[in-house]
Amino acid sequence: MNKKKSKILFIKYSLFLFIGFTLGVGVVWPGIIKETGRSCFFKIIKDGSDGNVSLSTIFSISPNYLLRIKNAKNDYVRILMIGDFCFRKF
Repeated sequence: MNKKKSKILFIKYSLFLFIGFTLGVGVVWPGIIKETGRSCFFKIIKDGSDGNVSLSTIFSISPNYLLRIKNAKNDYVRILMIGDFCFRKF
């Protein structure tokens, strides 16, 4: 009985964590649910994955974000900034 109860608690907490993460990402990046935001993000990631970025992709990003992305310390921060550009559209 104790094992069954702990399994149910694990499922409840996992579901709670998953829903919280999903809602948190939706609040931070509201454009993630739109197809245009996701296609923008994947286009930029796919185009820059080989190290070379096409001119059309560079022109699609605002200069302010280009400077922020270039000056980022690591790749994780760069991906977050690309996500901010595509999903927030400031």
